[in-house]
Amino acid sequence: MMPRRTRAFILISALWTLGFLAVLAVTLLAGVRQRIILFQRLEDRSRTQLAVEAGMKKAVALLLDDMENSQFRLTPRAKARRMNNPVEFANIPVGELRTEVVHEAMDDASGRMATRWGLADEQGKINLNTASAECIQKLIVQVLGWGGAEAKGLADAITDWRDYGRHEAQGFFSDDYYKNLEFPYAMKEQPFERPDELLLVKGVDRRTYEALLPFVTIYGDGRVNINTASRKVLAALGLDDGVADKVLRARRGADNAEATADDHVFARTFDVAAETSKAAALEPREVRQIDALNAAGLLTTESGVWSFVSRVLSSDGGCKRTLLCVFSAFDSRIVYWYEK
Repeated sequence: MMPRRTRAFILISALWTLGFLAVLAVTLLAGVRQRIILFQRLEDRSRTQLAVEAGMKKAVALLLDDMENSQFRLTPRAKARRMNNPVEFANIPVGELRTEVVHEAMDDASGRMATRWGLADEQGKINLNTASAECIQKLIVQVLGWGGAEAKGLADAITDWRDYGRHEAQGFFSDDYYKNLEFPYAMKEQPFERPDELLLVKGVDRRTYEALLPFVTIYGDGRVNINTASRKVLAALGLDDGVADKVLRARRGADNAEATADDHVFARTFDVAAETSKAAALEPREVRQIDALNAAGLLTTESGVWSFVSRVLSSDGGCKRTLLCVFSAFDSRIVYWYEK
Protein backbone atom coordinates (compact mmCIF):
# COMPACT_ATOMS: atom_id res chain seq x y z
CA MET A 1 0.00 0.00 0.00
CA MET A 2 1.05 3.56 -0.74
CA PRO A 3 2.08 5.73 2.12
CA ARG A 4 -0.63 7.99 3.53
CA ARG A 5 1.26 11.13 2.45
CA THR A 6 1.41 9.92 -1.16
CA ARG A 7 -2.31 9.14 -1.23
CA ALA A 8 -3.08 12.61 0.14
CA PHE A 9 -0.93 14.22 -2.54
CA ILE A 10 -2.65 12.22 -5.28
CA LEU A 11 -6.10 13.17 -3.91
CA ILE A 12 -5.23 16.86 -3.74
CA SER A 13 -3.78 16.76 -7.26
CA ALA A 14 -6.93 15.07 -8.53
CA LEU A 15 -9.13 17.70 -6.88
CA TRP A 16 -7.07 20.53 -8.34
CA THR A 17 -7.28 18.91 -11.76
CA LEU A 18 -11.07 18.54 -11.48
CA GLY A 19 -11.37 22.13 -10.35
CA PHE A 20 -9.25 23.35 -13.26
CA LEU A 21 -11.30 21.29 -15.72
CA ALA A 22 -14.52 22.63 -14.22
CA VAL A 23 -13.32 26.23 -14.58
CA LEU A 24 -12.16 25.50 -18.11
CA ALA A 25 -15.52 23.94 -18.98
CA VAL A 26 -17.43 26.92 -17.58
CA THR A 27 -15.19 29.32 -19.51
CA LEU A 28 -15.64 27.39 -22.73
CA LEU A 29 -19.40 27.17 -22.23
CA ALA A 30 -19.57 30.93 -21.56
CA GLY A 31 -17.65 31.57 -24.78
CA VAL A 32 -19.95 29.25 -26.71
CA ARG A 33 -23.00 30.97 -25.21
CA GLN A 34 -21.69 34.38 -26.19
CA ARG A 35 -21.09 33.15 -29.73
CA ILE A 36 -24.59 31.70 -29.92
CA ILE A 37 -26.07 35.00 -28.73
CA LEU A 38 -23.92 36.90 -31.25
CA PHE A 39 -25.02 34.63 -34.10
CA GLN A 40 -28.67 34.99 -33.04
CA ARG A 41 -28.35 38.77 -33.03
CA LEU A 42 -26.67 38.78 -36.42
CA GLU A 43 -29.38 36.49 -37.78
CA ASP A 44 -32.12 38.69 -36.29
CA ARG A 45 -30.43 41.79 -37.71
CA SER A 46 -30.23 40.16 -41.11
CA ARG A 47 -33.92 39.23 -41.02
CA THR A 48 -35.04 42.70 -39.91
CA GLN A 49 -32.81 44.29 -42.55
CA LEU A 50 -34.45 42.21 -45.27
CA ALA A 51 -37.90 42.99 -43.86
CA VAL A 52 -37.37 46.75 -43.71
CA GLU A 53 -35.99 46.73 -47.26
CA ALA A 54 -39.00 44.70 -48.38
CA GLY A 55 -41.28 47.49 -47.16
CA MET A 56 -39.19 50.03 -49.04
CA LYS A 57 -39.29 47.99 -52.26
CA LYS A 58 -43.06 47.55 -51.99
CA ALA A 59 -43.56 51.31 -51.62
CA VAL A 60 -41.31 52.11 -54.59
CA ALA A 61 -42.92 49.41 -56.74
CA LEU A 62 -46.44 50.73 -56.05
CA LEU A 63 -45.34 54.29 -56.78
CA LEU A 64 -43.73 53.36 -60.09
CA ASP A 65 -46.75 51.25 -61.04
CA ASP A 66 -49.05 54.24 -60.46
CA MET A 67 -46.81 56.57 -62.40
CA GLU A 68 -46.88 54.36 -65.49
CA ASN A 69 -50.45 55.58 -65.94
CA SER A 70 -50.53 59.06 -64.39
CA GLN A 71 -46.88 60.16 -64.74
CA PHE A 72 -46.31 62.99 -62.27
CA ARG A 73 -49.95 64.03 -62.13
CA LEU A 74 -52.15 62.69 -59.34
CA THR A 75 -55.56 61.14 -59.82
CA PRO A 76 -58.00 60.62 -56.94
CA ARG A 77 -57.33 56.87 -57.04
CA ALA A 78 -53.56 57.31 -57.19
CA LYS A 79 -53.62 59.82 -54.32
CA ALA A 80 -55.56 57.48 -52.07
CA ARG A 81 -53.50 54.46 -53.11
CA ARG A 82 -50.20 56.18 -52.36
CA MET A 83 -51.02 58.29 -49.32
CA ASN A 84 -53.72 56.44 -47.36
CA ASN A 85 -53.64 52.72 -48.12
CA PRO A 86 -53.74 50.34 -45.13
CA VAL A 87 -54.63 47.40 -47.41
CA GLU A 88 -51.26 47.61 -49.17
CA PHE A 89 -49.05 49.09 -46.45
CA ALA A 90 -50.28 47.90 -43.05
CA ASN A 91 -49.07 44.64 -41.50
CA ILE A 92 -47.06 43.39 -44.50
CA PRO A 93 -45.91 39.79 -43.88
CA VAL A 94 -42.21 39.20 -44.52
CA GLY A 95 -41.43 35.67 -43.38
CA GLU A 96 -42.09 35.54 -39.64
CA LEU A 97 -41.94 39.34 -39.34
CA ARG A 98 -44.42 42.12 -40.03
CA THR A 99 -43.54 45.38 -41.78
CA GLU A 100 -45.52 48.56 -42.42
CA VAL A 101 -45.01 51.65 -44.57
CA VAL A 102 -46.18 54.88 -42.95
CA HIS A 103 -45.80 58.65 -42.94
CA GLU A 104 -46.78 61.43 -40.56
CA ALA A 105 -49.48 63.71 -41.91
CA MET A 106 -51.40 66.65 -40.54
CA ASP A 107 -55.07 65.88 -39.95
CA ASP A 108 -56.40 69.32 -40.77
CA ALA A 109 -59.84 68.45 -39.39
CA SER A 110 -58.47 67.83 -35.87
CA GLY A 111 -55.32 69.93 -36.13
CA ARG A 112 -53.19 67.00 -34.96
CA MET A 113 -50.51 64.88 -36.55
CA ALA A 114 -51.67 61.40 -37.57
CA THR A 115 -49.92 58.30 -38.85
CA ARG A 116 -51.12 57.13 -42.25
CA TRP A 117 -50.17 54.01 -44.15
CA GLY A 118 -48.46 55.06 -47.35
CA LEU A 119 -46.18 57.75 -48.75
CA ALA A 120 -45.88 61.50 -48.20
CA ASP A 121 -45.58 63.94 -51.07
CA GLU A 122 -42.38 65.96 -50.59
CA GLN A 123 -43.74 68.55 -53.02
CA GLY A 124 -46.63 69.22 -50.69
CA LYS A 125 -44.12 70.90 -48.34
CA ILE A 126 -42.18 74.15 -48.07
CA ASN A 127 -38.79 73.86 -49.77
CA LEU A 128 -36.05 75.20 -47.47
CA ASN A 129 -33.72 75.78 -50.41
CA THR A 130 -36.05 78.10 -52.30
CA ALA A 131 -38.61 79.55 -49.88
CA SER A 132 -38.29 83.14 -48.73
CA ALA A 133 -37.44 83.94 -45.13
CA GLU A 134 -40.96 85.37 -44.76
CA CYS A 135 -42.53 82.09 -45.92
CA ILE A 136 -40.34 80.04 -43.57
CA GLN A 137 -41.16 82.41 -40.71
CA LYS A 138 -44.90 81.95 -41.31
CA LEU A 139 -44.45 78.17 -41.33
CA ILE A 140 -42.54 78.28 -38.03
CA VAL A 141 -45.35 80.29 -36.46
CA GLN A 142 -47.91 77.79 -37.79
CA VAL A 143 -46.05 74.63 -36.77
CA LEU A 144 -44.17 75.61 -33.61
CA GLY A 145 -46.44 78.38 -32.37
CA TRP A 146 -43.50 80.70 -31.80
CA GLY A 147 -43.84 84.45 -31.57
CA GLY A 148 -42.95 86.66 -34.50
CA ALA A 149 -39.49 87.73 -33.32
CA GLU A 150 -38.43 84.21 -32.33
CA ALA A 151 -39.79 82.75 -35.58
CA LYS A 152 -38.02 85.44 -37.61
CA GLY A 153 -34.73 84.64 -35.89
CA LEU A 154 -34.94 80.97 -36.85
CA ALA A 155 -36.08 81.78 -40.40
CA ASP A 156 -33.11 84.13 -40.78
CA ALA A 157 -30.76 81.44 -39.45
CA ILE A 158 -32.09 78.94 -42.00
CA THR A 159 -31.76 81.27 -44.99
CA ASP A 160 -28.42 82.48 -43.63
CA TRP A 161 -27.16 78.88 -43.64
CA ARG A 162 -28.10 78.24 -47.26
CA ASP A 163 -27.37 81.61 -48.96
CA TYR A 164 -23.85 82.67 -49.76
CA GLY A 165 -23.02 86.14 -48.46
CA ARG A 166 -26.63 86.93 -47.65
CA HIS A 167 -26.00 87.44 -43.94
CA GLU A 168 -23.26 89.98 -44.64
CA ALA A 169 -25.44 91.95 -47.05
CA GLN A 170 -28.30 92.20 -44.53
CA GLY A 171 -26.20 92.70 -41.42
CA PHE A 172 -27.30 89.37 -39.95
CA PHE A 173 -24.23 87.85 -38.33
CA SER A 174 -24.28 84.30 -36.99
CA ASP A 175 -20.69 83.31 -37.78
CA ASP A 176 -19.69 83.85 -34.17
CA TYR A 177 -22.30 81.36 -32.97
CA TYR A 178 -20.88 78.51 -35.06
CA LYS A 179 -17.26 79.42 -34.34
CA ASN A 180 -17.82 79.44 -30.57
CA LEU A 181 -19.47 76.03 -30.30
CA GLU A 182 -17.68 73.30 -28.35
CA PHE A 183 -17.03 71.60 -31.69
CA PRO A 184 -17.06 74.57 -34.10
CA TYR A 185 -17.86 74.42 -37.79
CA ALA A 186 -18.40 76.95 -40.53
CA MET A 187 -21.73 77.97 -42.00
CA LYS A 188 -22.35 76.10 -45.22
CA GLU A 189 -23.62 78.95 -47.41
CA GLN A 190 -24.86 76.37 -49.89
CA PRO A 191 -28.26 74.70 -50.41
CA PHE A 192 -29.34 71.97 -48.02
CA GLU A 193 -28.40 68.51 -49.29
CA ARG A 194 -29.99 66.35 -46.58
CA PRO A 195 -33.08 66.94 -44.43
CA ASP A 196 -31.17 66.33 -41.17
CA GLU A 197 -28.67 69.03 -42.12
CA LEU A 198 -31.23 71.36 -40.57
CA LEU A 199 -29.98 70.14 -37.17
CA LEU A 200 -26.75 72.06 -37.78
CA VAL A 201 -28.56 75.39 -38.00
CA LYS A 202 -28.57 77.77 -35.07
CA GLY A 203 -31.77 77.38 -33.02
CA VAL A 204 -32.73 73.91 -34.30
CA ASP A 205 -32.69 71.08 -31.78
CA ARG A 206 -34.01 67.54 -32.25
CA ARG A 207 -37.51 68.42 -31.06
CA THR A 208 -37.77 71.42 -33.38
CA TYR A 209 -36.43 69.39 -36.29
CA GLU A 210 -38.93 66.55 -35.81
CA ALA A 211 -41.81 69.02 -35.52
CA LEU A 212 -40.84 70.80 -38.76
CA LEU A 213 -39.94 67.69 -40.78
CA PRO A 214 -43.49 66.82 -41.95
CA PHE A 215 -43.83 70.32 -43.40
CA VAL A 216 -40.44 71.05 -44.98
CA THR A 217 -38.38 69.52 -47.75
CA ILE A 218 -35.20 70.10 -49.73
CA TYR A 219 -36.38 68.20 -52.82
CA GLY A 220 -38.14 69.38 -55.94
CA ASP A 221 -38.15 72.74 -57.68
CA GLY A 222 -39.72 74.72 -54.85
CA ARG A 223 -43.28 74.76 -56.13
CA VAL A 224 -45.90 73.36 -53.74
CA ASN A 225 -48.44 70.79 -54.90
CA ILE A 226 -51.85 72.30 -54.21
CA ASN A 227 -53.33 68.78 -54.19
CA THR A 228 -51.32 67.55 -51.20
CA ALA A 229 -50.23 70.63 -49.19
CA SER A 230 -51.50 70.82 -45.62
CA ARG A 231 -53.35 73.78 -44.17
CA LYS A 232 -50.20 74.99 -42.40
CA VAL A 233 -48.23 74.92 -45.65
CA LEU A 234 -50.96 76.81 -47.50
CA ALA A 235 -50.98 79.43 -44.74
CA ALA A 236 -47.18 79.73 -44.96
CA LEU A 237 -47.52 80.40 -48.69
CA GLY A 238 -49.76 83.34 -47.87
CA LEU A 239 -53.36 82.12 -47.94
CA ASP A 240 -55.69 83.35 -45.20
CA ASP A 241 -57.12 80.66 -42.94
CA GLY A 242 -60.53 80.96 -44.58
CA VAL A 243 -59.12 80.59 -48.10
CA ALA A 244 -56.98 77.59 -47.10
CA ASP A 245 -60.02 75.94 -45.51
CA LYS A 246 -62.06 76.42 -48.70
CA VAL A 247 -59.31 74.92 -50.86
CA LEU A 248 -59.12 71.92 -48.52
CA ARG A 249 -62.90 71.54 -48.51
CA ALA A 250 -62.94 71.46 -52.31
CA ARG A 251 -60.04 69.03 -52.34
CA ARG A 252 -61.46 66.50 -49.86
CA GLY A 253 -64.62 65.75 -51.76
CA ALA A 254 -68.00 64.69 -50.38
CA ASP A 255 -66.65 62.65 -47.45
CA ASN A 256 -64.56 65.61 -46.20
CA ALA A 257 -61.63 63.24 -45.66
CA GLU A 258 -58.15 63.62 -47.11
CA ALA A 259 -56.61 61.06 -49.49
CA THR A 260 -59.73 59.05 -50.23
CA ALA A 261 -61.11 57.91 -53.56
CA ASP A 262 -63.61 60.79 -53.84
CA ASP A 263 -60.99 63.55 -53.50
CA HIS A 264 -61.01 66.33 -56.05
CA VAL A 265 -57.65 66.74 -57.78
CA PHE A 266 -56.78 70.05 -59.40
CA ALA A 267 -55.37 69.36 -62.87
CA ARG A 268 -54.08 72.89 -63.57
CA THR A 269 -52.95 75.56 -61.13
CA PHE A 270 -54.83 78.37 -62.86
CA ASP A 271 -58.11 76.46 -62.37
CA VAL A 272 -57.74 76.21 -58.58
CA ALA A 273 -59.77 79.30 -57.75
CA ALA A 274 -62.60 78.47 -60.16
CA GLU A 275 -62.84 74.84 -59.05
CA THR A 276 -62.66 75.78 -55.37
CA SER A 277 -65.55 78.21 -55.85
CA LYS A 278 -67.78 75.32 -56.92
CA ALA A 279 -67.43 73.76 -53.46
CA ALA A 280 -67.13 76.93 -51.37
CA ALA A 281 -67.79 80.39 -52.77
CA LEU A 282 -64.72 82.62 -52.88
CA GLU A 283 -64.77 86.38 -52.43
CA PRO A 284 -62.86 88.46 -55.01
CA ARG A 285 -60.02 89.13 -52.54
CA GLU A 286 -59.74 85.38 -51.88
CA VAL A 287 -59.54 84.65 -55.58
CA ARG A 288 -56.74 87.21 -55.84
CA GLN A 289 -54.77 85.42 -53.11
CA ILE A 290 -54.83 82.14 -55.03
CA ASP A 291 -54.10 83.84 -58.35
CA ALA A 292 -51.14 85.66 -56.78
CA LEU A 293 -49.55 82.38 -55.74
CA ASN A 294 -50.09 80.99 -59.22
CA ALA A 295 -48.68 84.11 -60.87
CA ALA A 296 -45.58 83.91 -58.63
CA GLY A 297 -44.96 80.34 -59.80
CA LEU A 298 -45.35 78.90 -56.29
CA LEU A 299 -47.93 76.21 -57.12
CA THR A 300 -47.91 72.96 -59.04
CA THR A 301 -50.24 70.00 -59.49
CA GLU A 302 -47.48 67.44 -60.06
CA SER A 303 -45.35 65.37 -57.73
CA GLY A 304 -42.23 63.35 -58.37
CA VAL A 305 -40.56 63.04 -54.96
CA TRP A 306 -42.08 60.91 -52.20
CA SER A 307 -40.97 59.97 -48.70
CA PHE A 308 -41.99 57.19 -46.33
CA VAL A 309 -40.94 55.19 -43.28
CA SER A 310 -40.60 51.43 -43.54
CA ARG A 311 -40.56 49.84 -40.09
CA VAL A 312 -40.40 46.28 -38.78
CA LEU A 313 -42.78 45.60 -35.93
CA SER A 314 -41.86 43.72 -32.77
CA SER A 315 -44.20 41.36 -30.95
CA ASP A 316 -45.01 44.01 -28.30
CA GLY A 317 -46.08 46.55 -30.93
CA GLY A 318 -42.80 48.48 -30.97
CA CYS A 319 -40.35 48.86 -33.84
CA LYS A 320 -37.36 46.58 -34.30
CA ARG A 321 -35.96 48.56 -37.21
CA THR A 322 -36.88 51.78 -39.02
CA LEU A 323 -35.92 53.15 -42.42
CA LEU A 324 -36.70 56.68 -43.60
CA CYS A 325 -36.49 56.84 -47.38
CA VAL A 326 -36.99 59.55 -50.00
CA PHE A 327 -37.50 58.38 -53.58
CA SER A 328 -37.29 60.63 -56.63
CA ALA A 329 -39.40 59.38 -59.51
CA PHE A 330 -37.92 62.10 -61.71
CA ASP A 331 -34.77 60.01 -62.07
CA SER A 332 -35.93 56.73 -60.44
CA ARG A 333 -33.51 56.67 -57.53
CA ILE A 334 -33.38 56.85 -53.76
CA VAL A 335 -32.09 60.29 -52.74
CA TYR A 336 -32.16 59.82 -48.97
CA TRP A 337 -31.80 56.75 -46.75
CA TYR A 338 -31.61 56.78 -42.97
CA GLU A 339 -31.85 53.69 -40.75
CA LYS A 340 -32.12 53.26 -37.04
